[in-house]
Amino acid sequence: MKALPSWSAAVVSLLACLLFLVQSQTVPAATNAFNEKYIGQWTLKGPLAERPARLNDTLPLSDQHNRAGWVKFTPMWDEFDGPALDTNKWAVGMSWWQGRQPAWFNPSNVVVQNGQLHLTMRREAVPPELMSRGYHDYTSAALHTKARSSYGYYEVKARPMNSAGSSSFWFQQEDPRVSPGWATEIDVFELCGKSAMHDRRYHMTLHVWATPKEKRHWSVGSYWEAPWPFGQDFHVFGFDWDRSELRWYIDGVLVRTVQNTHWHQPLYLIFDSETMPEWFGMPGDADLPSTFSVEYVRAWKLPADLN
Repeated sequence: MKALPSWSAAVVSLLACLLFLVQSQTVPAATNAFNEKYIGQWTLKGPLAERPARLNDTLPLSDQHNRAGWVKFTPMWDEFDGPALDTNKWAVGMSWWQGRQPAWFNPSNVVVQNGQLHLTMRREAVPPELMSRGYHDYTSAALHTKARSSYGYYEVKARPMNSAGSSSFWFQQEDPRVSPGWATEIDVFELCGKSAMHDRRYHMTLHVWATPKEKRHWSVGSYWEAPWPFGQDFHVFGFDWDRSELRWYIDGVLVRTVQNTHWHQPLYLIFDSETMPEWFGMPGDADLPSTFSVEYVRAWKLPADLN
C-alpha cells in the first residue's frame, strides 16, 4: 500500500479532529441536557438467545455465577410467602395519584395469597366522591415500596392480567429533600395481556418530567416482540440499573439497553394496574375480574452502592 502524501495525512487528521468535536457536541453527557434524539439505545429484534438455567435463587437469573459481585438488598426483596402483605416494606396505593381514569386504585384489590402478590382489576362502582374526577365503573390496584433505591439489579417473576388492563413494574417519585427539582420515571415493563396488537409486546420506557434546570416532559421507549402472549404464563423480568447504562432482561436474556443520562435519583419500586383507554383499549366485561400476579421481587446492589 502506498503511503499518503504528507498533506493528505494532515487533512485526514484534521477531519478526524472535527468529527470528534462534532460528536462531543451532539451527544451531551451532562445529566441536565435533554438528548432524546441522540441517546444511545438498543433493542433486541427477533427471538431470545439461549436462556440461562436457574442454579441459585439468591442471584439474578442473568448472572448465576455472580460475576458482578451482587449483594442482597433486603428492603426491596419479598418472596410473598407470608399470610399477608408485609406492610413494613410496602405501601398500598399511591398518595400522589389515585389511578388512571376511569379505574380507581382500590386498596382491597391488593392481596397476598398462596405465595404470590395479586393486583386485581374489577368492574364495580367507585366511591361517589370520585365520580366528579372521572373515576367510574372500574377499580384497579397499586402499591410501592417504602424504601427508595437507584443503582442495582431488580428481578421479578410475574404474569400480567389476561385482559386489556395494564400490568406494570416501574420506578418513580424522587424525595424532594434529597433530589430537589427532579422528576423522572423508569418503566421496566408495561404489559397488556389481551390485545390484538400489544399482547406480545414488552414495552420499556424512560421518562424525564423535570430537572433542576428545565421543566418539560420527554421520553424514550421501545418494545421487544415476544413469540408468545405474555398473559399466558409467568416470566422472569430483570432490570440492571447502572450509572452509565440501563439494561432490561427477559428470562435472563438481554433485550434492551439505554444510555443513562438522567436516571440517578433514588425512586420507589412500584407495581400497578391501570385502564389505558387510548393505548390498550378498555378491558371487556367478560375478562373481568383479571389479576396481575407477582411470585417474587428480588433486589441486589453492588457493595459500593449499599450505603
